Amino acid sequence: MSSYALTDEMAIDVLIFWIESTDGSISFSEQDAVKRVLTNMNYTLDTYHKTLNQIGAMSTDHVQELVNEAIVYIRSNFSDDGKKLTYSLLDTIANCEGKMSAKQTAKFDRLKKEFGV
Repeated sequence: MSSYALTDEMAIDVLIFWIESTDGSISFSEQDAVKRVLTNMNYTLDTYHKTLNQIGAMSTDHVQELVNEAIVYIRSNFSDDGKKLTYSLLDTIANCEGKMSAKQTAKFDRLKKEFGV
């Protein structure tokens, strides 16, 4: 268990990072999609940037542990509609460049199972 205290917004931020960094980098179009999605949800980009800074200081194993915790957090604390909305916003970000990669598709298969969507 990590020492990172998750909130709704931070759990979503962690999963956004997990999805958008699948190929090892974050493109301008992915950054733009994140900005649009978070703005539409009335979430602050400051929290997102703080979350990214904290993730950037973590080891790969710790990041994976945090991703697992974020999935459990959302599964346990979000309503069915909240899980569907989270899945949808992640899908929007993943598809902003046209088509999801095979690795992103595998991540979404996991989210479908975990969130029951």
